Amino acid sequence: MSFSRHILRLGVLLLPAAAVMCFPHAACAHRPVFTKDAAKDPETAILLTEPQVSQVVYREITDKAPQIWLGFSVPKDFELYIQIGVPVMDRLKKFRPSMVLVGPGLPKKDAPFKIPKDMGTRILATNEVKKPRFFHEHFTGTDSWILRSETIALSEPGRYYLVAFSPDKQTGKLWLSIGKKESFTAEDWKQFPTWRKLIRAFHEVK
Repeated sequence: MSFSRHILRLGVLLLPAAAVMCFPHAACAHRPVFTKDAAKDPETAILLTEPQVSQVVYREITDKAPQIWLGFSVPKDFELYIQIGVPVMDRLKKFRPSMVLVGPGLPKKDAPFKIPKDMGTRILATNEVKKPRFFHEHFTGTDSWILRSETIALSEPGRYYLVAFSPDKQTGKLWLSIGKKESFTAEDWKQFPTWRKLIRAFHEVK
């Protein structure tokens, strides 16, 4: 194989990675997490490792599943980055789910739902958001409204939960993400065609 043909072949192999890296703020840069975990409470929470790594979970709040729980463990003095958003759909224009951070060292305030013993909460509402940030993810061809992004300093180590719920008892699709560091393995890239299909289906993109 000539040197030029070798370089061309290498470029084709690296094209998916390059496409994502061209959009460093894209939802595609999140590593999607698809599981069958019920995620309705702490016992069935979707457990995420490496909370510093950018990861996203796509779920739907329903009457039978009014809360979406993610669980993760952090070391002492950890900066947690979190986001919540919804697909761009007419029926979700006024959907304003809240995030609730649950864990040790947080204020012991009344929670909108039952939480584990000896944990506190921090509620991050979105009901005052009038114009959410529009985001088009080029690689999957999907659109989202980003409702809120926060970086929270966690002084105490241990297990934390990020929970999505609707204060107004609304139902609808949403996504939750944690972490900023982009990290993909060779196995991840193999999964990308499947991920793209699932993400487009969630956004109801034909």
